[in-house]
Amino acid sequence: MIPEATLPDPPRSRYLRLRALLARLTHPEAPTPEARVVRRMNIALIIWGVFGVVLVGDQTLALNGMVLVDVPLACFITEFLVRLWVVPDQTSNTSLSAKHKRLNWLRSRRGTVDFLGAWLIPAALLAGVPLADADLFGVVWVLKLARYSQGLAVLGRVIQLEAEPLIGVLFAFMVMLLCASVLGYLLERHAQPEAFGTMPKALWWAITTLTTTGYGDVTPATGAGRVLGGLVMMSGIMVFALWAGILATGFSQEMRRRAFLRTWDLVARVPMFHDIGAAVISEVAQKLRPREVDAGATIVRKGDPGDCMFFIVQGEVEVKLPGAAPRLTDGAFFGELALITGAPRTATTIATKTTQLLRLDIADFRELAARHPDLTDSIHEEARRRLGQPTKPQDHPDTD
Repeated sequence: MIPEATLPDPPRSRYLRLRALLARLTHPEAPTPEARVVRRMNIALIIWGVFGVVLVGDQTLALNGMVLVDVPLACFITEFLVRLWVVPDQTSNTSLSAKHKRLNWLRSRRGTVDFLGAWLIPAALLAGVPLADADLFGVVWVLKLARYSQGLAVLGRVIQLEAEPLIGVLFAFMVMLLCASVLGYLLERHAQPEAFGTMPKALWWAITTLTTTGYGDVTPATGAGRVLGGLVMMSGIMVFALWAGILATGFSQEMRRRAFLRTWDLVARVPMFHDIGAAVISEVAQKLRPREVDAGATIVRKGDPGDCMFFIVQGEVEVKLPGAAPRLTDGAFFGELALITGAPRTATTIATKTTQLLRLDIADFRELAARHPDLTDSIHEEARRRLGQPTKPQDHPDTD
């Protein structure tokens, strides 16, 4: 009888393992090195395809359309099929069947973009569109970059959140546009019938003036028309300033919100903050200051004032202790005793790779501790745990 451990995996098990592996590799936020390589390759392929769509139509360059467009298209079709296959492993909702998960993904923004990127060109060719024109539909590939761009994702959320004021400004723009068109038509139609003789012609002038584009192909000739043109230009500046202000404010608030949530998540995972409550974690997250150091940089030096502690967001540091050099990585922290004693550092800490840190100054900590004594108790407990001794932490030097 063959031992069970030596039996080959059943086909179903190999199928699921392969799907889970591809799900991890294609997840847009997977932190593994392999997933990062896949993302970089996909970004390079998108850029390759978009440039191919732009350049292939220029006959003077004599470029190979198959290499520029057909190869990326084949890759995007394969990518779409793979993403559709692995959706059940990337969705945490266990109440839905695999079929419904895939349908929900197809209806999502990412699924729609991937679907269009894979099948728009083939559909155009089947509809009888010439090859040179069908290749132009590959421009939708640029939308796939939104999956890897935090800025584009933030901008999309800002537009969604600020839709009401943006639509309000758009309505004001349309009112100004129509009023300017009518007044321009009434004031200039007799002086310039070829430029303002119809409402569509006057509307073109109003659009170029209100947007402050000013092509110069149509300009008012009468005094009243020029006064109207000046007012329309100033109104256009105000309208676009409002749009820019709404988007800039929303973008800034969303970036702060994301940074706060990221900091909150880091602080909440630190053992010393597990039992202090959400209110204190919120205050701590607001007072942390980001800092990025290069590999080999000294973060704290032996003998420096002990006036802060650090949380490691990403990277690795090495603590030079007598007889040992422990390394701390993502989610760890060091320098906690400095918040209690304020004594000089007794060890040097060096970044072994590019490291992003969050710094909590002793002044901010004391402000928090004054309102939340339980925070100081948590620091004391963590200090005693690290030292492996039950004595008070102020009897010992700083461990960083």
